Amino acid sequence: MTIFLLLAISLWPAMSFKAAVLVPMAHGLFLFGIFLLIRHYLARVRPLVAHLFFTACVSVLAIEIVVHHFTSLHLNRFVLSLAFQPQAKEQIGLSNTLFYLLAFVAGLAYLTARLMRWHVQLSVRVVWTVTFVALALSQGLYGFLLYQRDAGLLNSQRHLVFFTGLHHYYAEKIFTPIFGPRPPNPFAQAYDGTARPRAVSDTWEVTSPRNLLLIVIDSMRAMDMKADPTVAPNLLQLGQKGYLSLDHSSVANCTHFGMHTLFSGDLATTFRQARHSGKAQGIFAALSGAGYRLSSAEAQSLDWYDLAATYLPGTARDIAPEGTNAARDDFVSRSTVARLQGDTSIPWAHLAYFSGPHFSYDENKNITTEVYREMIRKTDQRIARMVQGLAASGLLRDTLVIITSDHGEEVFENDTVGHGSTLNDAQTKVPLLVLGATMPTGWIRSHRDILPFVRAELGAAPLRAFPNQLEVLTGCDYEFPKSFAVIDEDGRVDFRLQDGLLAPAPSPGSRQPSDDQIRRAGLRLIRLLNENK
Repeated sequence: MTIFLLLAISLWPAMSFKAAVLVPMAHGLFLFGIFLLIRHYLARVRPLVAHLFFTACVSVLAIEIVVHHFTSLHLNRFVLSLAFQPQAKEQIGLSNTLFYLLAFVAGLAYLTARLMRWHVQLSVRVVWTVTFVALALSQGLYGFLLYQRDAGLLNSQRHLVFFTGLHHYYAEKIFTPIFGPRPPNPFAQAYDGTARPRAVSDTWEVTSPRNLLLIVIDSMRAMDMKADPTVAPNLLQLGQKGYLSLDHSSVANCTHFGMHTLFSGDLATTFRQARHSGKAQGIFAALSGAGYRLSSAEAQSLDWYDLAATYLPGTARDIAPEGTNAARDDFVSRSTVARLQGDTSIPWAHLAYFSGPHFSYDENKNITTEVYREMIRKTDQRIARMVQGLAASGLLRDTLVIITSDHGEEVFENDTVGHGSTLNDAQTKVPLLVLGATMPTGWIRSHRDILPFVRAELGAAPLRAFPNQLEVLTGCDYEFPKSFAVIDEDGRVDFRLQDGLLAPAPSPGSRQPSDDQIRRAGLRLIRLLNENK
């Protein structure tokens, strides 16, 4: 019953979408049947192995439940991949307490397995039959609903743990001869997955060489600066000398997608191609070819998802040693000053990457809104001292300074902590501060606009600041987003993408878009994905 109960809790988020509820029910029965069969045969070979198998299942399901409860994420490829990235413990915000708790749960599960007696004797043949029927039912229902282009299916599938379903191509092949072809459906549009990076030259012909200081603060959202000016008074004061926006969009809600868009100007739909192309891309890559001296100071290593290899070619990197958040951020400040005091005969570009309000915090503080804001205050003070010191020393003469964040952060506003789970303002609205600009800045709306703005500032291309009424947000995943939000003059429409099939998804807030709005937004999104313009 322990496994059955844990499976029910794990699959509960998927059981709220009308007809699609039958899929998680059948899938849960299939998983339970598989567990019973494997444990039965392991117990016949060696009881100890069966006990360890039970312990492993309990531990995995417990992790799944906890991860989803606090972050709204699931144990999928993306979440598991985080554990294998450089400095994963710091990036994810794991503490030793969590490992001790997991060890306790595993030990308790093993003890339970040793003491537990199976009072209900089930026929192995019956279990095999029920398991096979449950598998056929879950896959058949999933394929049929996919063929029907059920609007709630992909939203339900998002919460189906340990599930892989039919590709919609095969669903069409199976059910079309039986029920006939389906007419075009405005609630689900096909996407061919051929997004192309922007046609940007490898190097820029810089006709107005200027220095570039790019300061990125991890996990700093704008809503706290709006709500309480005392949270970041120094950045607000610096904003009076340049351009400050508290409505800037990071476009994505995690580091590797947000930094991809910031450096390349592309949506995260091209992240996979960029990562595996073997070719450096983005602002620093273009400036490297233009003869710039490149450097970075990183509170946390940007080897995360190969970001440095892709976007920081030929960069002299200073990576903070292990220590507290404050110590790592102080290292970034010192290293930035030291780097900029180097050779000034050639233009330079420097990235200062602060861990700032990224969880976990020093002194084992629990995450609350006030603790989070206190981390912003400290980051605000640290960056202000660094920028003011550099300016007083003349090191920022003829320098373009851009201060922003890779993404925002959720602090229990929706019973969720962290980022990467929901495309809402908390996770995607970040501050943007620009100092030393010679071009208009009021048109800058998101990270997609940073590359063309920098390129125009350096005289490498004319400024084309057209009013942009369409904003697209990309949800975090492994290498390609599976959730999108289209925000235009009509409002907002959210979509889920699975195996090339696009379907509408619930949007944050109570307002639901009309059918016509969904159709228009879907077509615009497909066009944008395929053209990436």
